[in-house]
Formats: sequence, structure tokens, C-alpha cells
Amino acid sequence: MKRNAKLPPFAKRAEAAERYEPAPDRGLTDAQAAKRRDERLSNENASVQSKSYARILSDNLLTLFNVINLLLAVAVLAVGAYKNALFIGVVLCNAAIGIFQEIRAKRVVDKLSFLSQSQVTVIRDGEELSLPIDEVVLDDVLVFSNGSQVCADSIVLTGECEVNESFVTGESDAVFKKPGDLLLAGSFVVSGACRARADRVADGNYISRISAGAKYIKKETSQ
Repeated sequence: MKRNAKLPPFAKRAEAAERYEPAPDRGLTDAQAAKRRDERLSNENASVQSKSYARILSDNLLTLFNVINLLLAVAVLAVGAYKNALFIGVVLCNAAIGIFQEIRAKRVVDKLSFLSQSQVTVIRDGEELSLPIDEVVLDDVLVFSNGSQVCADSIVLTGECEVNESFVTGESDAVFKKPGDLLLAGSFVVSGACRARADRVADGNYISRISAGAKYIKKETSQ
């Protein structure tokens, strides 16, 4: 498969892959991790990127509808019919509303997409390794302690901890996690320590799915 080929959704890729249940003190083998990378089941591009401000402006201003109306306004002004050019104000207001809504959505997406820590402790072949978060693969055993940010949706295997999920779910109180519980990517460990198995990575993460969904909110059109 080509590196730039369009990939199916995470759920389809994961469904087609063999799932591993590594021991918390052993983790995946190097061969298993390499297979995951070949299957494109690593944590690459875990943070969804939103449109740039320049792209938002161009998408809302440089449209065929706006260009036609601008040409009509120029023609009307050229013949001195200034009152008839008032319609351009409605066009500009409509564009301004669209820009405002997209910028507001962008800020929400950027907050959801933000993973502040670039490294995570991973167990591979029984050894603790510090790896970039985009090298985490599905079913990796991850080590989290006080202050760690969860980089992939993970199932707690051993240990207990409390996590702050306010950044992800809006829950202001710390949430207690024990073996079998789900840790959401983007949350922070505020006390305790645990080892957890990466259950969803990259675009499969809860935070990535919420971010991607926010990008497709339809703009309200003015009447």
C-alpha cells in the first residue's frame, strides 16, 4: 500500500488486524510493533488539524457567488445607481457570519486536538522505552503516572489512578480509573500510576473523532 493512499477508517483497519493482549510487564515484541506499523495502526497524526485562518477567509470570500455579486455591484456603481448597490452589504454580512462561525469552530477543534506531551513511556519486549507519541501502535502497553497525558484511548491493565478529563469531556472532577476502565486520549493523570493497553490510536481516538466531527458543522445561512 502506498504511504499516501487513502486509508479506511480506523475501525475497519483494526477489525482486519489480529489483536494482541500483551502482558503488562512484557508489552509487544519488536516484530509485533513493526507489523502494526505496516498495518498503518500507529498513532500517527493523532491530533486533527483544523483549517488555517487564511483558508477560512478564502473559503468564505473567494466564492463564485461573491465574485458575481461583486461584479454586479461594480457595474451598478459605475452607472451611478448607488442605492441599488446596497445588496452587497447583505453579501458581506453573510460572509462575515460564515467566517465568525468557522473561526469559533476552529478554536474548539484546536483545543480538542491538542496533545501537549510529545513522548510517552512504552513497554516493548519487557523494557521501558521513551517514544514519540506517533510511534505508539495499537495494543502497545503504555505507562502513565502523575502528570502524564494520555496519548491514545487505552484500557487500564494494572494499577489505579485518577484522571482529569475536563479537557476532553468537560467533567470537572477527577475520575478514578481501575483495571478494565477506559482512559481517554487528551486526559491527564493527576494521581496514582497504571499500565494500560492502547485500544484506539490516531483517528480512532475519542478526541480525534470529536475533533473531526466539529469540522463538519454546517454554517447557518442568513435569510
